[in-house]
Amino acid sequence: MKSVSQRLNNNGFTLIEALLSFTVFCMISLCIPLIMKGFSTIKNDMVPPHYYEWNLFNESLRNELWKGESIVITPDKVSFLVSGESISYEKYNQSIRRRVNNQGHEVVLQSVDSFSFASIIQGVHMDLEFVGGEKVEGEFFYFSTEQGEGKP
Repeated sequence: MKSVSQRLNNNGFTLIEALLSFTVFCMISLCIPLIMKGFSTIKNDMVPPHYYEWNLFNESLRNELWKGESIVITPDKVSFLVSGESISYEKYNQSIRRRVNNQGHEVVLQSVDSFSFASIIQGVHMDLEFVGGEKVEGEFFYFSTEQGEGKP
């Protein structure tokens, strides 16, 4: 037994350990570009496209304007009353913000290059251009009971 244990030493394992460690290092190094690409993809997917933001803005303004009264339309602002509170949508830097009673700062649409409101029969027409050059337009109608006017 004594002679068998003397033959077993750890000198041969250092080469095997070095090769195994180098293999693990190479596998990890090859995965780093894939991980970086994954992070890049996730970062790009976190920013919603303009049409998602536009659809949310479109629906919220449409619902609010439908309940509104005393609507005042200017090329750069639309304001109206809902339940006794004054609500306005206006441009602020490169975004459109919503204010209640001329207070607050709720950004409802971002990356806006230019926009304009125009009055149409029982409604508001909006032309909007995003920073990238994408153009959208929308029409928002309101309910009016003046002189026999009904829902559009």
